[in-house]
Amino acid sequence: MTRPRFFQYWLLAIVATLTACSSPLPSTELPPARYIEVAPEFPGFHDYRGIVDLPIKASGMDQPGIADLAKTAQIDFIFLADRVGPGDTDFGIAGFTNDILFVSGGAFDVGGSQIVGANLHEPIKPNLASNDLIAAIHDQGGLAIASDPAKFASSEDYALADAMEVYNDRSAWLAQSPTTLYFRAIFSGTDHFLAGLDVRPDANLALYDRMTTGARISMLAGIGAPDNLNVLGAKVGTIPQLFLFCTTHLLARERNTAPLLEALRLGHSYVSFDYLGYVGAFAFFAHVGDTMAMMGDEIHLAPGLTLRTELPAPADIIAMYQNGAEVASAENASTLEFTPKSPGAYRIEAYRSGKLWILSNPIYVR
Repeated sequence: MTRPRFFQYWLLAIVATLTACSSPLPSTELPPARYIEVAPEFPGFHDYRGIVDLPIKASGMDQPGIADLAKTAQIDFIFLADRVGPGDTDFGIAGFTNDILFVSGGAFDVGGSQIVGANLHEPIKPNLASNDLIAAIHDQGGLAIASDPAKFASSEDYALADAMEVYNDRSAWLAQSPTTLYFRAIFSGTDHFLAGLDVRPDANLALYDRMTTGARISMLAGIGAPDNLNVLGAKVGTIPQLFLFCTTHLLARERNTAPLLEALRLGHSYVSFDYLGYVGAFAFFAHVGDTMAMMGDEIHLAPGLTLRTELPAPADIIAMYQNGAEVASAENASTLEFTPKSPGAYRIEAYRSGKLWILSNPIYVR
Protein backbone atom coordinates (compact mmCIF):
# COMPACT_ATOMS: atom_id res chain seq x y z
CA MET A 1 0.00 0.00 0.00
CA THR A 2 1.39 3.42 -0.92
CA ARG A 3 1.96 6.01 1.79
CA PRO A 4 -0.75 8.46 0.55
CA ARG A 5 -3.32 5.66 0.40
CA PHE A 6 -2.32 4.43 3.85
CA PHE A 7 -2.94 7.89 5.34
CA GLN A 8 -6.20 8.13 3.43
CA TYR A 9 -7.45 4.93 5.06
CA TRP A 10 -6.16 6.12 8.40
CA LEU A 11 -8.07 9.40 8.06
CA LEU A 12 -11.25 7.55 7.09
CA ALA A 13 -10.87 5.33 10.15
CA ILE A 14 -10.46 8.34 12.41
CA VAL A 15 -13.50 10.06 10.89
CA ALA A 16 -15.56 6.90 11.29
CA THR A 17 -14.43 6.56 14.88
CA LEU A 18 -15.27 10.13 15.75
CA THR A 19 -18.69 9.67 14.16
CA ALA A 20 -19.25 6.56 16.25
CA CYS A 21 -18.00 8.29 19.39
CA SER A 22 -20.57 11.05 18.99
CA SER A 23 -23.17 8.42 19.95
CA PRO A 24 -21.25 6.01 22.20
CA LEU A 25 -24.12 4.16 23.90
CA PRO A 26 -24.47 0.42 23.31
CA SER A 27 -27.29 -0.71 21.04
CA THR A 28 -29.41 -2.10 23.86
CA GLU A 29 -32.98 -2.03 22.55
CA LEU A 30 -35.04 -0.84 25.49
CA PRO A 31 -38.84 -0.91 25.35
CA PRO A 32 -40.53 2.41 24.55
CA ALA A 33 -41.17 2.87 28.28
CA ARG A 34 -40.27 0.94 31.42
CA TYR A 35 -42.62 -2.00 31.85
CA ILE A 36 -41.96 -4.21 34.87
CA GLU A 37 -42.79 -7.77 33.86
CA VAL A 38 -44.27 -10.48 36.01
CA ALA A 39 -41.77 -13.25 36.72
CA PRO A 40 -42.67 -16.17 34.43
CA GLU A 41 -44.33 -19.07 36.30
CA PHE A 42 -44.42 -17.04 39.53
CA PRO A 43 -47.25 -14.47 39.18
CA GLY A 44 -46.77 -13.00 42.67
CA PHE A 45 -43.27 -11.80 41.76
CA HIS A 46 -41.99 -9.06 39.43
CA ASP A 47 -38.68 -8.80 37.57
CA TYR A 48 -36.80 -5.69 38.70
CA ARG A 49 -33.57 -4.79 36.91
CA GLY A 50 -30.87 -2.78 38.59
CA ILE A 51 -27.27 -1.98 39.42
CA VAL A 52 -25.24 -3.32 42.35
CA ASP A 53 -21.97 -1.98 43.79
CA LEU A 54 -22.07 1.59 42.48
CA PRO A 55 -19.67 4.07 44.15
CA ILE A 56 -21.27 7.45 43.46
CA LYS A 57 -18.37 9.56 44.78
CA ALA A 58 -16.02 8.05 42.19
CA SER A 59 -18.43 9.07 39.43
CA GLY A 60 -18.25 12.76 40.31
CA MET A 61 -22.06 12.95 40.20
CA ASP A 62 -24.72 13.42 42.85
CA GLN A 63 -27.55 11.02 43.56
CA PRO A 64 -30.25 12.90 41.60
CA GLY A 65 -27.96 12.98 38.55
CA ILE A 66 -27.34 9.23 38.82
CA ALA A 67 -31.09 8.71 39.20
CA ASP A 68 -31.79 10.61 35.99
CA LEU A 69 -29.33 8.39 34.08
CA ALA A 70 -30.86 5.29 35.64
CA LYS A 71 -34.35 6.37 34.65
CA THR A 72 -33.24 6.82 31.04
CA ALA A 73 -31.71 3.32 31.11
CA GLN A 74 -34.93 1.91 32.66
CA ILE A 75 -33.16 0.86 35.83
CA ASP A 76 -35.37 0.15 38.86
CA PHE A 77 -32.89 0.10 41.75
CA ILE A 78 -29.27 0.89 42.66
CA PHE A 79 -27.20 -0.57 45.52
CA LEU A 80 -24.67 2.05 46.62
CA ALA A 81 -21.11 1.09 47.53
CA ASP A 82 -18.73 3.97 48.12
CA ARG A 83 -15.53 2.93 49.88
CA VAL A 84 -15.93 3.30 53.65
CA GLY A 85 -13.26 4.93 55.76
CA PRO A 86 -12.94 5.08 59.56
CA GLY A 87 -15.96 6.80 61.08
CA ASP A 88 -17.80 7.23 57.77
CA THR A 89 -21.55 7.57 58.09
CA ASP A 90 -22.40 8.64 54.54
CA PHE A 91 -23.86 5.55 52.90
CA GLY A 92 -26.00 7.47 50.42
CA ILE A 93 -29.63 8.51 50.65
CA ALA A 94 -31.83 5.44 51.08
CA GLY A 95 -35.22 5.31 49.41
CA PHE A 96 -36.55 6.78 46.19
CA THR A 97 -34.75 9.55 44.32
CA ASN A 98 -36.44 10.62 41.07
CA ASP A 99 -38.38 7.31 41.03
CA ILE A 100 -35.23 5.19 41.38
CA LEU A 101 -34.92 3.08 44.54
CA PHE A 102 -31.52 3.48 46.20
CA VAL A 103 -30.28 1.00 48.78
CA SER A 104 -27.69 2.61 51.06
CA GLY A 105 -24.37 0.86 51.51
CA GLY A 106 -20.59 0.93 51.43
CA ALA A 107 -17.52 -1.11 50.49
CA PHE A 108 -14.91 -2.27 53.02
CA ASP A 109 -11.41 -3.38 52.07
CA VAL A 110 -10.83 -6.89 53.42
CA GLY A 111 -8.24 -9.54 52.58
CA GLY A 112 -7.28 -8.17 49.16
CA SER A 113 -10.81 -7.50 47.95
CA GLN A 114 -13.98 -5.89 49.34
CA ILE A 115 -17.05 -6.74 51.37
CA VAL A 116 -19.98 -4.57 50.30
CA GLY A 117 -22.55 -3.90 52.99
CA ALA A 118 -26.06 -3.29 51.65
CA ASN A 119 -28.65 -1.39 53.70
CA LEU A 120 -26.22 0.32 56.07
CA HIS A 121 -27.29 3.19 58.33
CA GLU A 122 -24.82 3.31 61.21
CA PRO A 123 -21.00 3.56 61.26
CA ILE A 124 -18.98 0.37 61.54
CA LYS A 125 -15.67 0.14 63.36
CA PRO A 126 -12.65 0.22 61.01
CA ASN A 127 -10.24 -2.63 60.41
CA LEU A 128 -12.55 -5.41 61.53
CA ALA A 129 -11.76 -8.99 60.59
CA SER A 130 -14.05 -10.21 57.82
CA ASN A 131 -16.31 -12.33 60.04
CA ASP A 132 -16.70 -9.46 62.53
CA LEU A 133 -17.41 -7.04 59.67
CA ILE A 134 -20.10 -9.30 58.24
CA ALA A 135 -21.61 -9.67 61.74
CA ALA A 136 -21.69 -5.87 62.10
CA ILE A 137 -23.44 -5.57 58.73
CA HIS A 138 -26.01 -8.17 59.78
CA ASP A 139 -26.56 -6.35 63.08
CA GLN A 140 -27.92 -3.41 61.07
CA GLY A 141 -30.26 -5.63 59.09
CA GLY A 142 -27.93 -5.46 56.08
CA LEU A 143 -26.55 -8.00 53.68
CA ALA A 144 -22.88 -8.73 53.03
CA ILE A 145 -21.71 -9.11 49.43
CA ALA A 146 -18.26 -10.53 48.64
CA SER A 147 -16.85 -8.61 45.69
CA ASP A 148 -14.60 -10.47 43.24
CA PRO A 149 -13.95 -13.49 45.49
CA ALA A 150 -10.86 -14.72 43.58
CA LYS A 151 -9.00 -11.67 44.91
CA PHE A 152 -9.48 -12.58 48.57
CA ALA A 153 -6.47 -14.03 50.32
CA SER A 154 -8.61 -16.81 51.80
CA SER A 155 -12.09 -18.23 51.28
CA GLU A 156 -12.61 -17.69 55.02
CA ASP A 157 -12.77 -13.96 54.29
CA TYR A 158 -16.12 -14.36 52.52
CA ALA A 159 -17.43 -17.68 53.88
CA LEU A 160 -20.22 -15.97 55.87
CA ALA A 161 -21.27 -13.53 53.12
CA ASP A 162 -24.86 -13.53 51.87
CA ALA A 163 -23.96 -13.03 48.23
CA MET A 164 -21.01 -13.27 45.88
CA GLU A 165 -20.28 -10.75 43.15
CA VAL A 166 -18.98 -13.19 40.54
CA TYR A 167 -18.69 -10.51 37.82
CA ASN A 168 -17.43 -6.97 38.27
CA ASP A 169 -17.11 -4.59 35.34
CA ARG A 170 -14.29 -2.62 36.95
CA SER A 171 -12.27 -5.80 37.50
CA ALA A 172 -12.84 -6.88 33.89
CA TRP A 173 -11.55 -3.46 32.80
CA LEU A 174 -8.44 -3.59 35.01
CA ALA A 175 -7.59 -7.10 33.80
CA GLN A 176 -6.75 -5.65 30.37
CA SER A 177 -3.88 -3.37 29.45
CA PRO A 178 -4.62 0.35 29.04
CA THR A 179 -3.10 0.26 25.54
CA THR A 180 -5.40 -2.57 24.46
CA LEU A 181 -8.43 -0.75 25.82
CA TYR A 182 -7.48 2.50 24.14
CA PHE A 183 -6.90 1.08 20.68
CA ARG A 184 -9.97 -1.14 20.87
CA ALA A 185 -11.98 1.97 21.74
CA ILE A 186 -10.54 3.76 18.69
CA PHE A 187 -11.21 1.01 16.16
CA SER A 188 -14.32 -0.64 17.61
CA GLY A 189 -17.92 0.36 18.01
CA THR A 190 -19.30 0.55 21.54
CA ASP A 191 -20.88 -2.92 21.40
CA HIS A 192 -17.62 -4.53 20.28
CA PHE A 193 -15.66 -2.62 22.90
CA LEU A 194 -18.00 -3.72 25.69
CA ALA A 195 -17.88 -7.29 24.39
CA GLY A 196 -14.21 -7.26 25.35
CA LEU A 197 -15.31 -6.71 28.96
CA ASP A 198 -17.90 -9.48 28.81
CA VAL A 199 -15.51 -12.21 29.87
CA ARG A 200 -16.77 -15.29 31.69
CA PRO A 201 -15.46 -14.99 35.28
CA ASP A 202 -14.01 -18.51 35.41
CA ALA A 203 -12.13 -18.19 38.71
CA ASN A 204 -15.04 -16.57 40.55
CA LEU A 205 -17.55 -19.06 39.20
CA ALA A 206 -15.32 -21.96 40.26
CA LEU A 207 -15.20 -20.56 43.80
CA TYR A 208 -18.94 -19.97 43.74
CA ASP A 209 -19.70 -23.51 42.58
CA ARG A 210 -17.43 -24.87 45.29
CA MET A 211 -19.38 -22.97 47.95
CA THR A 212 -22.80 -24.05 46.69
CA THR A 213 -21.95 -27.72 47.08
CA GLY A 214 -22.41 -27.21 50.82
CA ALA A 215 -24.22 -23.91 51.32
CA ARG A 216 -26.69 -21.52 49.74
CA ILE A 217 -25.23 -18.22 48.59
CA SER A 218 -26.56 -15.76 46.01
CA MET A 219 -24.63 -14.61 42.95
CA LEU A 220 -24.84 -11.27 41.21
CA ALA A 221 -22.87 -8.79 39.07
CA GLY A 222 -21.37 -5.48 40.16
CA ILE A 223 -20.47 -2.38 38.25
CA GLY A 224 -17.69 -0.79 40.33
CA ALA A 225 -16.33 2.66 39.56
CA PRO A 226 -16.80 4.05 36.02
CA ASP A 227 -13.62 4.59 34.02
CA ASN A 228 -14.44 7.46 31.66
CA LEU A 229 -11.48 6.74 29.38
CA ASN A 230 -10.98 9.73 27.04
CA VAL A 231 -10.62 8.52 23.44
CA LEU A 232 -10.39 11.16 20.70
CA GLY A 233 -12.66 13.52 22.61
CA ALA A 234 -15.24 10.90 23.57
CA LYS A 235 -15.41 8.94 26.80
CA VAL A 236 -15.62 5.17 27.13
CA GLY A 237 -16.63 3.26 30.26
CA THR A 238 -19.20 5.83 31.34
CA ILE A 239 -22.14 5.26 33.64
CA PRO A 240 -24.72 5.67 30.81
CA GLN A 241 -22.90 2.94 28.86
CA LEU A 242 -22.52 0.61 31.84
CA PHE A 243 -26.20 0.97 32.81
CA LEU A 244 -27.07 -0.47 29.38
CA PHE A 245 -24.33 -3.11 29.46
CA CYS A 246 -25.02 -5.39 32.42
CA THR A 247 -27.75 -5.57 35.06
CA THR A 248 -28.69 -7.70 38.05
CA HIS A 249 -32.34 -8.75 38.19
CA LEU A 250 -34.20 -9.34 41.46
CA LEU A 251 -37.50 -11.24 41.53
CA ALA A 252 -39.51 -9.60 44.29
CA ARG A 253 -43.10 -8.94 45.25
CA GLU A 254 -42.67 -5.17 45.17
CA ARG A 255 -40.05 -2.51 44.50
CA ASN A 256 -39.04 -1.57 48.00
CA THR A 257 -35.94 -2.09 50.09
CA ALA A 258 -37.07 -5.01 52.26
CA PRO A 259 -38.48 -7.16 49.41
CA LEU A 260 -35.42 -6.53 47.22
CA LEU A 261 -33.02 -7.41 50.03
CA GLU A 262 -35.01 -10.58 50.67
CA ALA A 263 -34.84 -11.49 46.97
CA LEU A 264 -31.08 -11.00 46.99
CA ARG A 265 -30.64 -13.01 50.19
CA LEU A 266 -32.68 -15.90 48.79
CA GLY A 267 -30.97 -15.90 45.38
CA HIS A 268 -34.15 -14.99 43.54
CA SER A 269 -32.01 -13.26 40.94
CA TYR A 270 -29.99 -13.48 37.76
CA VAL A 271 -27.58 -11.43 35.64
CA SER A 272 -28.05 -10.22 32.06
CA PHE A 273 -25.63 -8.57 29.64
CA ASP A 274 -28.23 -6.47 27.90
CA TYR A 275 -26.08 -5.22 25.03
CA LEU A 276 -26.49 -8.74 23.61
CA GLY A 277 -30.26 -8.45 23.85
CA TYR A 278 -32.53 -6.74 26.34
CA VAL A 279 -33.84 -9.10 29.00
CA GLY A 280 -37.15 -8.07 30.52
CA ALA A 281 -37.88 -11.45 32.09
CA PHE A 282 -36.16 -14.82 32.40
CA ALA A 283 -37.20 -18.03 34.13
CA PHE A 284 -35.34 -20.95 35.63
CA PHE A 285 -37.50 -23.16 37.82
CA ALA A 286 -38.08 -26.68 39.07
CA HIS A 287 -41.39 -28.46 39.18
CA VAL A 288 -42.70 -31.82 40.28
CA GLY A 289 -46.44 -32.32 40.59
CA ASP A 290 -47.86 -29.14 42.12
CA THR A 291 -44.55 -28.10 43.69
CA MET A 292 -42.56 -25.27 42.10
CA ALA A 293 -39.20 -23.73 43.02
CA MET A 294 -37.52 -20.68 41.54
CA MET A 295 -33.86 -19.71 41.38
CA GLY A 296 -32.32 -19.75 44.85
CA ASP A 297 -34.86 -22.19 46.28
CA GLU A 298 -34.48 -25.79 47.43
CA ILE A 299 -36.49 -28.74 46.16
CA HIS A 300 -36.30 -32.44 46.98
CA LEU A 301 -35.20 -34.96 44.39
CA ALA A 302 -38.26 -36.99 43.41
CA PRO A 303 -39.58 -38.97 40.44
CA GLY A 304 -40.80 -36.59 37.75
CA LEU A 305 -38.72 -33.62 38.92
CA THR A 306 -37.87 -31.38 35.97
CA LEU A 307 -35.65 -28.30 35.69
CA ARG A 308 -36.68 -25.85 32.97
CA THR A 309 -35.36 -22.53 31.74
CA GLU A 310 -37.21 -20.07 29.50
CA LEU A 311 -35.33 -17.23 27.78
CA PRO A 312 -36.91 -14.11 26.27
CA ALA A 313 -35.32 -14.95 22.89
CA PRO A 314 -33.11 -17.70 21.44
CA ALA A 315 -29.53 -18.03 22.64
CA ASP A 316 -26.74 -19.54 20.59
CA ILE A 317 -26.05 -21.89 23.50
CA ILE A 318 -27.89 -22.63 26.73
CA ALA A 319 -25.89 -24.69 29.22
CA MET A 320 -26.98 -26.18 32.54
CA TYR A 321 -24.39 -26.83 35.24
CA GLN A 322 -24.52 -29.11 38.27
CA ASN A 323 -21.98 -28.10 40.93
CA GLY A 324 -19.94 -26.44 38.17
CA ALA A 325 -20.00 -29.35 35.68
CA GLU A 326 -22.07 -29.07 32.50
CA VAL A 327 -24.88 -31.65 32.41
CA ALA A 328 -27.10 -30.42 29.57
CA SER A 329 -27.10 -27.92 26.71
CA ALA A 330 -29.07 -26.73 23.71
CA GLU A 331 -28.11 -24.72 20.63
CA ASN A 332 -30.17 -21.99 18.97
CA ALA A 333 -32.86 -22.43 21.59
CA SER A 334 -34.90 -20.39 24.03
CA THR A 335 -35.80 -23.29 26.34
CA LEU A 336 -33.98 -26.17 27.99
CA GLU A 337 -35.35 -28.98 30.16
CA PHE A 338 -33.45 -31.48 32.24
CA THR A 339 -34.38 -34.30 34.59
CA PRO A 340 -31.87 -34.39 37.44
CA LYS A 341 -30.72 -37.80 38.63
CA SER A 342 -28.77 -36.64 41.68
CA PRO A 343 -28.72 -33.79 44.20
CA GLY A 344 -26.72 -30.64 43.50
CA ALA A 345 -26.77 -26.92 42.75
CA TYR A 346 -28.06 -26.47 39.19
CA ARG A 347 -27.67 -23.18 37.33
CA ILE A 348 -27.91 -21.75 33.80
CA GLU A 349 -25.53 -19.92 31.49
CA ALA A 350 -26.74 -18.60 28.11
CA TYR A 351 -24.48 -17.27 25.35
CA ARG A 352 -24.75 -15.15 22.24
CA SER A 353 -21.88 -14.55 19.80
CA GLY A 354 -19.60 -16.47 22.16
CA LYS A 355 -20.29 -14.04 25.01
CA LEU A 356 -22.11 -14.56 28.28
CA TRP A 357 -25.67 -13.25 27.97
CA ILE A 358 -27.59 -14.61 31.00
CA LEU A 359 -26.29 -16.12 34.24
CA SER A 360 -28.76 -17.58 36.72
CA ASN A 361 -28.65 -18.36 40.40
CA PRO A 362 -28.91 -22.06 41.20
CA ILE A 363 -31.80 -24.26 42.15
CA TYR A 364 -30.70 -26.55 44.98
CA VAL A 365 -31.87 -30.13 44.50
CA ARG A 366 -31.57 -31.96 47.83
